Amino acid sequence: MDRGFRTLIDASVAVKWFVNEEHRNLALKLRDMHVSGSVTLIAPDLLVYEVANALRYNPYLNVGDVERAVESIYKLHIELYSPTIDLMTDAARKAEKYNITFYDAAYLSLAERETCRMITADKKLYDKVKNSKLALLIPSEELNELISKLTEKQETPIKLP
Repeated sequence: MDRGFRTLIDASVAVKWFVNEEHRNLALKLRDMHVSGSVTLIAPDLLVYEVANALRYNPYLNVGDVERAVESIYKLHIELYSPTIDLMTDAARKAEKYNITFYDAAYLSLAERETCRMITADKKLYDKVKNSKLALLIPSEELNELISKLTEKQETPIKLP
């Protein structure tokens, strides 16, 4: 089901849905655009594990909070992709090339395979992979422009012939 512009998010973006962190508003905007259908969010299924783990170690959250967060991720119907031999082989190469974790490389490999951009809130990761032209950083002018363009498109009434 094509629901609109496709983009990949990593766990650093999704965690902001549940924790009051800097630039949370942009992460929530992406989530809301996904819910409205103007954006389709995709990620490796690793996203669920990473978000749950990050929330589990947040001192302000309890087990019930983590359970509800995981449930809400599934209810959002993010397109989650399981690993494949090709994706993991490519991730191994990208991990080496960019000196990043295999986990981060899995996101980057999926974004490339699905011909979309990876949105991250992890500045250190972004700095390592920005030359790939696959990554967008929260916050960045490029991401703000993309969100504005997609928001305008969504709010523009469809003209019938």
